Amino acid sequence: MNDTVAVALITSLSTLTAAGLAGWVSARTNDRQLRHQAALAREERAERRALDRRELRRETYERFLARADAAYRLLDEWWQAPPSARAAAAEEGFAARRALDEALVRVRLAGPEAVAERARAVVRGVGEEFRTHAGAARTPPDTAHRPASSPAGSAPSSTASPRTRALRSRETTTDAFLAAARTALREETP
Repeated sequence: MNDTVAVALITSLSTLTAAGLAGWVSARTNDRQLRHQAALAREERAERRALDRRELRRETYERFLARADAAYRLLDEWWQAPPSARAAAAEEGFAARRALDEALVRVRLAGPEAVAERARAVVRGVGEEFRTHAGAARTPPDTAHRPASSPAGSAPSSTASPRTRALRSRETTTDAFLAAARTALREETP
């Protein structure tokens, strides 16, 4: 074989090998970059979903608290109103409780279960307060807020007026809901 042909053949083979090796290295590098970018995109989507879920929960919890507050405000008006005005407002009470029930459904969907359970306790408390108010409204005014006679050593809450007991229940159930909601939202923070 001619030396010139041999040199040309060796040169072309080494050029082809170098080009193939460079292409292979480039393809590997691009593949790694694409996999890294895909992983980053998955992480960003997961973070975005977590942030969206957290925001949805926060809005749901706020809506629930607004509905509970509306029911509490209506009850406050009723506790202060004369008995004749209370009967006319029964439809408002039904609407307030229905709005609270609808907000409860959203809380149950948003979760978690610990928050939903605390929300159910708030709804039960509101319902109980409506029933307590209805019973107090039927009680003659001179006995409505009279402490019940209690044996020695009984809890002071048993001698409190129905409204005072209702206010304590409001505070207890609402505080428990807020604590559970804060915990759930903290756990969602990315």
